[in-house]
Amino acid sequence: MAQIYENQKAFHYKYPENHPIVSLIYLLLFVMIGAFVFSLLGIGIGFAMHGVDILKDLPALMGGNSDEGILFLKIFQLVSSIGVFVVPSLLLRTFERKRSFYYDFSGPKERQLIWLTIGIMLLAGPVIEISGYLNQQMKLPESLANMEAWMEAKELEMKLVTEKMLHGVSFLDLLLNLIVVAVVPAIGEELLFRGSLQPILTRWFKNPHVAIWVAAIVFSAIHVQFYGFIPRLLMGAAFGYLFYWSKSIWLPILAHFLNNAAAVILFFVGQRQGKTYEELSEADLSYWPVAIVCAGILVYLFIRFKKLSEDEDTGETGGLTDNKEKNELES
Repeated sequence: MAQIYENQKAFHYKYPENHPIVSLIYLLLFVMIGAFVFSLLGIGIGFAMHGVDILKDLPALMGGNSDEGILFLKIFQLVSSIGVFVVPSLLLRTFERKRSFYYDFSGPKERQLIWLTIGIMLLAGPVIEISGYLNQQMKLPESLANMEAWMEAKELEMKLVTEKMLHGVSFLDLLLNLIVVAVVPAIGEELLFRGSLQPILTRWFKNPHVAIWVAAIVFSAIHVQFYGFIPRLLMGAAFGYLFYWSKSIWLPILAHFLNNAAAVILFFVGQRQGKTYEELSEADLSYWPVAIVCAGILVYLFIRFKKLSEDEDTGETGGLTDNKEKNELES
């Protein structure tokens, strides 16, 4: 039977909705294909730029132990991220366009939601930093010592990768780092986790709040940085609620971009001042009072965001669908 979505003014989809597990399998399949194809493409672009022998120089370049290697890593990360996050989400949206609604690219009608999103991210910094410090104090029982050692090794590995991704003191480096670390991840990860995975989980669990938190857990886990799991979990949940309430994918994308761009700029300025990655990564515990105040204001801003979103007459639960897409779905 055709699907009728709540608050969509009895808008009918042409075909029955796929079971969430089927949609999830499609999404995972698209991710695997995208990862394989775009990883090869990223390697090809990197070698085309550097003109090096693939068999001899690939391990050294992938290690990022030179300026040339770091540039190669950034190019590879940029291209592969598009394949892993952006392409699979767009493919799923296109593949199931006559069965389910995921997101569209309309902005929120209520422009104040944009300013609230910016305000939320400005105030989130101290709260996220303190939650990260608390996360780093985590200790597992002695019986899980081997697991803890593995987690610490993975944390160090990802720390080295992050340091290389943020490397650079020229303004050209800054621009490239913003694209690789802020722009593409913000668009790609939000399209995949909030725009695709979250709606699938909502259909599966029949509870949007469970879906938001499960998607946030997956979002945090895929970064494989266990001592930063809690702050990423909180950020993922925040992005999820921004999308769920506003129905606009652009607001979590904006929030994600602001969070990542702030880190890129902070490390860029710090490197130009001669500071090390460790110095810039060290948590400042003097933020405790500020974090408490910010947390209180954040609660108010989220309540205000939710209220404005409810007042906005979107007409649909998933977002605003333009006439062209509606005609395609009805045809």
